[in-house]
Amino acid sequence: MKSKNVVIIGLILIILTVSGCFYYYKIDKNLPTFAETKKVKEEYESLNGTVRESDGATYQKIKVDATIEIDSLTATEASKFIKEESGILFIGAPWCPWCRNALPVLMDVARDNNLVIKYLDLTDVRNVYEIKDKKLVKTQKEGDGYNELLDALDEVLGDKTYTLKDEEGKVYDTKEKRIYIPTTIAVKNGNIEGTHVSTVELNENQTKYDALEQNQIIELKNIYQDLINKTKGLNVCSSESVCD
Repeated sequence: MKSKNVVIIGLILIILTVSGCFYYYKIDKNLPTFAETKKVKEEYESLNGTVRESDGATYQKIKVDATIEIDSLTATEASKFIKEESGILFIGAPWCPWCRNALPVLMDVARDNNLVIKYLDLTDVRNVYEIKDKKLVKTQKEGDGYNELLDALDEVLGDKTYTLKDEEGKVYDTKEKRIYIPTTIAVKNGNIEGTHVSTVELNENQTKYDALEQNQIIELKNIYQDLINKTKGLNVCSSESVCD
């Protein structure tokens, strides 16, 4: 009799679990999707498993959740946001391996905080320099609003200018500051309260094209949560991270 009761209880638990999964699956299916997020999703996921021309590496496969709202901005709009508003701005690009690991984690935290992510794709905005015939050459001119964005971020970009080095070790100075990606910025009432560049420290044999491990995802989530807290005027850090 005891054995029979155990079997019955087990069956009930299985039914409840399956029912629960089905219930949440239905809810997920019915969540709204956002047009701008879907565009970002297509841009990032279209590179899944493809080979990067610059170094022959294979892009990591990621998923972008279209049910979390992303508001895509121009460089000019991003500058205005930094100077006047409150929230989180993510500056990145689909072809950037670090960005591909960072964005899904930030979106996960955004869901928990009911947050709309402001997003700037820096691909056609930032200028590109190369060294040709021992001369520094600008091979892509900066897009509209880029210098304005540099000005808006001046206080957090530091004093160093962007330099390139040739094969002989000679350094060429562009004489301008650089916005590296991904850069995540916490803004409150037009003041920059915190920033985070890149993701987290990688393991010895891990490359920027490898997916983050679970402990690294948790670490990055804590960093993003701290930034979100700062946009709300909260100077409380999560238990596993350290305040700036």
